[in-house]
Amino acid sequence: MALPPYQPGEAASPLPEGARPDEPLRAQLEETQRQMAFLSHLTVALFENARGHRATLGRLAKLVVPHLADWCFVDLVCGDHVERIAAEHWNPDLVPAARALPRRFPLAPGATAGVAGAVATGRPVLAETVPPPARDEPEDLVALRLLRPRSFMILPLRARGRTRAALTLAFAESIRRYGAADLAFAEDLAARAAMALENALLFEEVERAVQAREDMLSIVSHDLKNPMAALLLGIQRLARLVDETKRPQGQQLLGRLERNIRGMNRLVDGLLDLARIEAGRLRLDRRPEAAASVAARAVEPLEPLVAERSQHLEVRVPGDLPTVLWDPDRIVQVLANLVGNAIKYSPPGAEILVRAERAADGLRISVQDNGPGIPEELVEHLFDRFWQPPGGQKRGHGLGLFIVKGVVEAHGGRVWVETAPGHGSTFVFTVPAAPPA
Repeated sequence: MALPPYQPGEAASPLPEGARPDEPLRAQLEETQRQMAFLSHLTVALFENARGHRATLGRLAKLVVPHLADWCFVDLVCGDHVERIAAEHWNPDLVPAARALPRRFPLAPGATAGVAGAVATGRPVLAETVPPPARDEPEDLVALRLLRPRSFMILPLRARGRTRAALTLAFAESIRRYGAADLAFAEDLAARAAMALENALLFEEVERAVQAREDMLSIVSHDLKNPMAALLLGIQRLARLVDETKRPQGQQLLGRLERNIRGMNRLVDGLLDLARIEAGRLRLDRRPEAAASVAARAVEPLEPLVAERSQHLEVRVPGDLPTVLWDPDRIVQVLANLVGNAIKYSPPGAEILVRAERAADGLRISVQDNGPGIPEELVEHLFDRFWQPPGGQKRGHGLGLFIVKGVVEAHGGRVWVETAPGHGSTFVFTVPAAPPA
């Protein structure tokens, strides 16, 4: 991002003959406007796509050179030492020299000078002119002298009461010098940079937590699914071994056990999908498959439940609909969730209609029932994770519609419900013909 030209430390020149006395005020106002424009552009640049703290600090160094310094160093606080993350110079030929300096310096307790002093006290260091070297000078200042600075500032980047990093700005090649006004301006800049750094650190922390949760769920899934598969196989074998006289009772008991295990399996799959959706890592295996085939695969396992409840399920999916590039297995999952909910929440004898039709950019698919409908105050929560309607019997884990929304949005579509109490509900989702860029 290009930043407006701004050079600090320029002293105001005396009024030329015949100049108006308000011209210094105008010049001061223009200078303030340039500073604010610089800070605004810098803030946007630091927060834009800042997904890693090292990348954020590297971007900071590139932005302040040459606008605020000839040289710039950024050091990250790492326990009892600092690590140099970035080094920049206005002359690209000299950048390698800056980066060849030592990249790790200790943080001496009670230090008052250099980066260690800025980190220990939390206050900036301003050297309008560089003093002669001291006997016990910190290592970072010893290294800085190799670049022959004429003036420098060291600014701590503090967030949540802690110094996270230090920004060193130096004039070496030019005749400019830092002053009190430049320090005040740089402190404002450092505060914004510290917020961007903290934002990047928090983002990384969240990413690590999400990854840890996904890893844990993957392990749990693996460790649960193997014994559950073995149990299902054992139940099916037991069903064939039950004595003929006790077969009805045995099949009823074993059928109940099988349904419970399959329910546990669905819950594990739902938790894995939840983690992937929240982390933005839901993977789609896109391939063409006709909508009629997808709808048939979704409703076929549910037909016995429809018959058991004396309901009527109608599928209206024309065979001439355009074939879209989607993940058909995930769309089967979406339709099965929606049709399963329609069966679950509709009374015996109810009619359920699955329909697909052309949309402006792809397909529009709906599942309609003539059940009790959904109160208006509950509609906004339907697609929240783990949400269930208040009162009444709990009929699930509150993951189905959340996963429906995640899968549809991963395809680039959207999902919503049209409902009114006493008039049934229609869940609608769209799938674009082409994958989103």
